[in-house]
Amino acid sequence: MDTTPTLPTVSASDLTLTTVRARSLLVVDGRGGADGLPFAAAVRALFRARAALGAPMGVPLEGTYAQDGDPLRFDLDEPAGWHWTLAVPAPEGVTPDALAAVDHVAPVVLRDRPEQRVAQLLHSGAHEDEKPSLAALYGFVAGRGLRPAGAHTEVYLTDPGVTEPSRNRTILRVPVWTA
Repeated sequence: MDTTPTLPTVSASDLTLTTVRARSLLVVDGRGGADGLPFAAAVRALFRARAALGAPMGVPLEGTYAQDGDPLRFDLDEPAGWHWTLAVPAPEGVTPDALAAVDHVAPVVLRDRPEQRVAQLLHSGAHEDEKPSLAALYGFVAGRGLRPAGAHTEVYLTDPGVTEPSRNRTILRVPVWTA
């Protein structure tokens, strides 16, 4: 009996170009793998800050990843070299002063993200199995005569802490500009 996991396939209809609106985010920057203590502390800090600011909790976590400081490189097999920015939407009207009054586990800052044109797809399955999906996403970008304009972002639609890995749903997104 073959126990090799079935990797997700990506069809052309799964790949789209869209615009993500400008918005304010609560963010924590860090380094290392998602299984490390700094990553877990950053996630806790973001959701604690959001709650302390009076915002509802039902929002997805976003992670933007680069490798060893290179925003266009990311190696799933080398998490020690990851540079990440974790983010959640900031509550409407929050100010840096209001955020500074909140007790954090990690340094949470308020950052505005401008409107972005992005290529994206929905990855279903374990995060460790994203390589084919990321390859398809970057192939889609190149095939449209576009270039990546920065590091890729993952929007976690399911909570990996409570969801079976094969049932995870993650939007993979890369900002683009015309070549």
